[in-house]
Amino acid sequence: MQAAEANAALGVLAQRLEGAGSQAERVAAFEAAYRHVAEWRYQVAVEGQWTRPNADADDVRATIGEDGYMRYRLSPGTGNREPGSPAWKLLSELEQVALERMGRDPHFQNVVTLRDGTTVNGNQLHYVPAPRNPATGGPYLGNPDQVVTQTAAYADREVLRRASFEALAELEGARAAGTADVRDPAQRQAFVDAAYFLVQGPEFKRGSDAIMRTFLATAHTRVFDAAPVLPQAIDLDGMVRGQEGFNRVMHEQLRLAPSPTSNEPTAATTTERATPTRTRPGGLAR
Repeated sequence: MQAAEANAALGVLAQRLEGAGSQAERVAAFEAAYRHVAEWRYQVAVEGQWTRPNADADDVRATIGEDGYMRYRLSPGTGNREPGSPAWKLLSELEQVALERMGRDPHFQNVVTLRDGTTVNGNQLHYVPAPRNPATGGPYLGNPDQVVTQTAAYADREVLRRASFEALAELEGARAAGTADVRDPAQRQAFVDAAYFLVQGPEFKRGSDAIMRTFLATAHTRVFDAAPVLPQAIDLDGMVRGQEGFNRVMHEQLRLAPSPTSNEPTAATTTERATPTRTRPGGLAR
């Protein structure tokens, strides 16, 4: 389903980029493709697919507002996760990475370096201790300590998404000039940067992970004429590992999908993964 939408968005990109001669026009084309994917994700939710208990399709269209944020629980002991399951293992690893990065500080701020060297605040990591049982000194049963992420401020997320489209537009410029090369380390890094900026700038209360992966598959296929297989969990990797850790994961795991028999580029995405419990501001389970 994601691959089908990535190919549809690829058509939107091709149409919008035909005759585009400026960076601004290319940026607008990539944003249009992103909007196409976002609308697809909403329609999928309207049809009753990929929704969670106590959530509805409107959450997929609702934006994280100027005074709002979203939290993502990393602690594997929260939510309905079977010990030893893929989701449990993933969150156990990322929780440990988060704790190591936080060190002695229960609150950690990720700082994102843009391609021009300027910086903008990304998401935060928080250690949230559970209320203690005075009889044992430990947390109450069923209420463990938690590690959570918190999305960046609204204005910073707007900057980060724009930076993602701009990085992709630069790669499209290289494609138009006949110099795009997926083997070029600098161009590969430009795509990784675009992916990280997008991960750091989620827009919607629901569905952002599927939107990001599908859009990034579309963009990579366009600029490099090669469909990617994206690493699993790139949204959480970006929020937890930070920019350097995300770069490492992408350079180690990002690969190209097998070439189709057709000469036309075809977008491909990874399969859906187990997703951690998300919370409303204040920690109410979603």
